[in-house]
Amino acid sequence: MFSQPAIEQLLNQYTLVELYTDVVPPQHQPTTSADENRASLSKDFGTAQLPLYVILKPLGDGKYQEVGRYDEGKINKTFAFTEFLRKHLPPQGEITQTKADGI
Repeated sequence: MFSQPAIEQLLNQYTLVELYTDVVPPQHQPTTSADENRASLSKDFGTAQLPLYVILKPLGDGKYQEVGRYDEGKINKTFAFTEFLRKHLPPQGEITQTKADGI
């Protein structure tokens, strides 16, 4: 799904972040552990849902605001996911930093 041109084009407009909650790949170490990441997922987002797709707006000082969440874990509706990504992009010409947290 993520390699589909329409989805790929939209995702390229975000800063993508992955939170490893099972095993942290060796190339990403040293970092927080999978256990710490699972705890962070529950604490910061109030869920243990995997995968979880969240769009965050950075506020500075390590803080962020959640601006969008895709409720469906497994993406079954490509159109709905495309609309989710499109809906949270800034209007054309407006420059902002937006993050997508794809877990």
